[in-house]
Amino acid sequence: MTNEIHKYQAMFLLDNEEVRKGFNQAKDWVQTCLEKHNIDVKVLRLWGERALAYPIGGRKRATYLLGWLEASGDAVNEAKREMYLVGPAFRLVFLRTEEIPAEEMTFGIESLEDSAVEIPDEIEEEMAEMPEMAEMPAEEEKTDEEPAEKEADSSDEPEAVAAGEDNKEN
Repeated sequence: MTNEIHKYQAMFLLDNEEVRKGFNQAKDWVQTCLEKHNIDVKVLRLWGERALAYPIGGRKRATYLLGWLEASGDAVNEAKREMYLVGPAFRLVFLRTEEIPAEEMTFGIESLEDSAVEIPDEIEEEMAEMPEMAEMPAEEEKTDEEPAEKEADSSDEPEAVAAGEDNKEN
């Protein structure tokens, strides 16, 4: 790999148990880990506490930390390796980008009071209201008559030749 510097957008999913102990402690750990691997942290800010698309390690929710960084590919790989082994981040993604948006640069490295970050102890998952199921249609009546044979229709038959291939019938 090369030591060429690229810009990255990064998302860190933080364990809510760790964030309850202190958001700044979790954020500072992520920042320290990144800087230890020579990653220039331009923006690191709270994106929110949200439900996960699917449970991960028994977790249904996480605190999302958004970052904008400048680093080499090697530095990113080393930081990812360490973060997957220890620390409050249980999932992370780095996306290479052309530039860091100016509006994001205004955030910088966000500093919040721990009391300003509210992580609920337990959130009851709301059940999506399912529309009442309509009555199932009755099964077709069985008769002694045999079903009419289906007429051959060229649209029902699979393509004999894939695009770009010759027909090899003998």
